[in-house]
Amino acid sequence: MPVRLVVTDMDGTLYSWIDYIVPAVEAMVDAVCGATGFPRIRVVQSLKAVYAKYESNEYPFALQESTLYAEFPEFGSFDKLVIEPARMAFREARRKYLQPFAHVVDTLKVLRERGLPVVALTDAPRNPAEQRVKRMGLDKHLNALYTLPGFHFPANPEGEKLVAKDILQKDERGEYRAACEVVELPRDCEKPNPKGLLQICEKFGVDPRHTLVIGDSLKKDIAVAREVGAIDCWAEYGTYVSQEYRERLDIISAPAITKRHAASVYEGGSPVKATHALSNFGRLLEVIDAVK
Repeated sequence: MPVRLVVTDMDGTLYSWIDYIVPAVEAMVDAVCGATGFPRIRVVQSLKAVYAKYESNEYPFALQESTLYAEFPEFGSFDKLVIEPARMAFREARRKYLQPFAHVVDTLKVLRERGLPVVALTDAPRNPAEQRVKRMGLDKHLNALYTLPGFHFPANPEGEKLVAKDILQKDERGEYRAACEVVELPRDCEKPNPKGLLQICEKFGVDPRHTLVIGDSLKKDIAVAREVGAIDCWAEYGTYVSQEYRERLDIISAPAITKRHAASVYEGGSPVKATHALSNFGRLLEVIDAVK
């Protein structure tokens, strides 16, 4: 059966989430420690509590919702002296370390030239997922991006948004929006629930049997593909993570978050077996060409 639709995971498939999030959060923590004089353990645990609440290490308003802000209730100075340098540190590390895996961009271009639609399906919230594809320019090669629900701007009891004015202005101008369509799925569509994948197939009018699914998680991506009868490709290349980075990730990330963004880290001895195992993203072209 020919492939008529490609559905790709994001974290660990199009890029390494761990290789970027670890240094980015660490840089943010260093900036906060420098601005406040607080010990590192205090800053890490305060941020980690907020990240756990929102189940994302990329919740952009963690500082103003942390216990750290309770000691500096005037937002203006806290924003300028603490949040802004922390945001700049995170952004610089993200610029440096958030890069597509080898062959991702070239392969997406080939698929687009062939007229084969490519949709990203992620368990990340909309805001950071949309930002990532936009920053790497991947949104220009995707037909759509399906995510979990996004975040809203935090506000004080009086309704004043606790967000810098430049962020509000950029949001109003649509500067954070991706070039492709972005669809927020309900939380119960999180993989390995097949609802999200089936909704994509229905939207594009393609039978799951003509859909190729690629992802790094055997228990999530591959299991979903197998359940609906899609062609499954395991992004084995995305599962290689150094022990050092795993240990550093444990310090800054709650287990539930790591399982969402880097599920393959916990999948030793998974009973799920993949039909195709890929050494790089570009190898999926060989699978597509071989499926008739």
